[in-house]
Amino acid sequence: MHHHIEDGRSVFTDFPPSPTLKDGPSGIDMRIRSMRPVVPSQAIEPKLAAEVPWRSSVHHRSNADMVALGMSNVAPGPHGRDPPRAWTRTRVLFYHKTDPHYGFTNFSPHPVYYDKKRYPTSEHLFQSLKFQPHRPRLAEHIRTCSERPSVAFSEARRFQPEVRSDWKDVNIQMMDLVLWYKFMQHESLKKELLATDDAELVEDSDKDAFWGVGADRRGRNELGKALERLRTKLK
Repeated sequence: MHHHIEDGRSVFTDFPPSPTLKDGPSGIDMRIRSMRPVVPSQAIEPKLAAEVPWRSSVHHRSNADMVALGMSNVAPGPHGRDPPRAWTRTRVLFYHKTDPHYGFTNFSPHPVYYDKKRYPTSEHLFQSLKFQPHRPRLAEHIRTCSERPSVAFSEARRFQPEVRSDWKDVNIQMMDLVLWYKFMQHESLKKELLATDDAELVEDSDKDAFWGVGADRRGRNELGKALERLRTKLK
């Protein structure tokens, strides 16, 4: 605490009195500058860099650094001042027979051999696995009921009470298994899948919000994800 006299009054302040300066613009300017708190620039820059990463030399970072920052595949705005915009990932839709990649669906006419038995489609195998190994006769019925995958699907639903009790826990794992056998046995499908590169694979079904995207296009798309996992394994 410092004590000094201003205009005939006693004044207490935390700051020492400024030196008496001569009148004039230069003297006033010197006094004002002497009263400003000094804040080291390095105390501010790290905080700004952390809070606004796209303003901190983004253009000079390597791709590895960008990935570490969670900013891969982003584009800065004009002059690097706007928030990053994510690049649009290519999407490959499949579901209808008229779609170019109908072979990605389980209804495509590609037979699959599993455990020394022929299944007309991968849908037959997937539906049959719901009853293996506890109900072998039902599993065999699903395999041989018809060449049409829609019939295998309907028959499996008809015997829903007999489905293995842990099916909801293993259904995605079983789908991975089915797709592996299907694509490994059909070289053309394997090449077609690999040709999609890193595109997002989407089962464009408006009826299934679990394996597809559903009517609101916000479904889980688990079949598409399973195909992407398979694609990664095949690379």
